[in-house]
Parts: sequence; C-alpha cells; structure tokens
Amino acid sequence: MRALTTAFLMLALLGASHHAGAGTRSGALAVDAIRVSIAAQDCRQAVDRLKSGLKNEYPEVFLLAGSMYENGICVRRDWDRAVTFYVQAHDAGEKDGAARIAAGYADPANGADVAAALWWAMKTPPFRSGACGMPKEATADPDRFVAELKTWPQARLAACNYVAGVLSTIAAEVKYPDQAAAHAIGGDVKLRFLPGIPRIDLQRGESREYEMVGWVMADTLRDRKTRRMANGFEAELSRVANRALQRYPHPGGIPADTLIETTFTFGIQYQMR
Repeated sequence: MRALTTAFLMLALLGASHHAGAGTRSGALAVDAIRVSIAAQDCRQAVDRLKSGLKNEYPEVFLLAGSMYENGICVRRDWDRAVTFYVQAHDAGEKDGAARIAAGYADPANGADVAAALWWAMKTPPFRSGACGMPKEATADPDRFVAELKTWPQARLAACNYVAGVLSTIAAEVKYPDQAAAHAIGGDVKLRFLPGIPRIDLQRGESREYEMVGWVMADTLRDRKTRRMANGFEAELSRVANRALQRYPHPGGIPADTLIETTFTFGIQYQMR
C-alpha cells in the first residue's frame, strides 16, 4: 500500500466549483449519446461528445468521464485523471462520485491508497465505520485523519481497505433494474456482508408500486405484480456484489463472525416541471 500522506486529500478540499448547469435531463441525454457512440465503437465521436458534455459541466458527464478514464474506454487509462472527474461529479451533487473514488483507491490495480479509500468511503451511505471508525473531529481534518490512521496496525488498515472497497463498489455500480423502472416498481434489499468468510447474503424486503404516467397496457399492469419483477432488485445487487468480492484480494485475519448490514432502497422520484 502507498504511504499514508495528505496529498490525496487536496482534491477533497477543492470548492464545489461545478454545478448542475442546464439540468439533469440534459446531462442524462449527453451521457446516453456518449454511450451510444461507445457501443458503436466510434471512439472519436464518443470523445467529441464527452468534451462537449464536460464543457457544459454536466455532473453526469463528469461521472462518466471518470469511469472512461478509470477503465480505459475510448481514452488512455489514467486513474489520477479519473479521480479529478469523479471529484468534480461529487462536488456537483452526483452521489456516486464518492463511492467510485473510494472503490478505486481501495483497488490494488490503482495502488491501494487506504487513507484515500477510507476518507471517501465515509462519505457513502452503505459504509458503516464500526471497527474502521474515526474520532468525529478527524473526519473533517485531513491531517488528523492521516495521523489517526498511522496509529492503526497494518492488519486493521488492510481489513478496512477491503471492506471500504467492496461496499463502495456496490454503492457505485448497482443500478435500477430496467424492467422494474419500466413497470414503476420500487423495493428494498437488505445486504449482510461477512467480510471474514467472505460472503454477501441478500434478503428481499418491501416492494412498492409507483404511479405509472401516460398510457399503460393491461399486460404491463399484470406483469408488475409478478415475483419476477420484485426479484429484479435482488438479482441486480447479487450481480454487483459478486463482482465486488472478486475485485479485491481478501486480506485474511478478519474474524469470521464480523457482520456488516445495510439496506439498499430502490425508489422513483418524479420531477415537477
């Protein structure tokens, strides 16, 4: 792992200089256009559209730019540049920005910076500090944060980096299932993470039906009652959780009975125009 320094926190201290700009819908359309170009393997067009979206300061495009640079999609892979875009997305209100930064810093492929991983993981809802907790005053002060980490044994640093990476990857990558969105279905899934084994168990909770706007076919209304629709959330979380477990080498030494629980809520918000 990298030495514990405060250098990584300089980005976190930058002001929120980017805002929603023209709005979420315009940003979403810009992202869709870039993804269409990528799917068509037209990287020149994808990069041109990416540059246009960045110029308009769309938060969603900042997030996508980070992902493209992190994974080397149509651009040269550059983790440091990816972090810059993720921070801009986070500062502009994209909640997935912090989770993507934490997940990336925890990844050995990027050098595994445990200080950065924990700093950003603590900004994501699924991360419950527990044994990785910090004094409250340290969570807002980079110097105190790093000083506190330097008192931790290596085994604790490795375990907390692992937990932060797995949970942040899930938080960053889980998506609303297409079928559930099309049928205006919401729901909860309880996640139980046993990092010492390691294993992730999922339990489907309450499901909800939202108002469907416009013309609705009878088949659609019937389908939204089926178990298959409600199971979509559990299936999506399972897919991402399995990838998260495979992404990070297990550090060993974590007690088998260590348990982390959190609930993922899938919901639909309608915007007034």
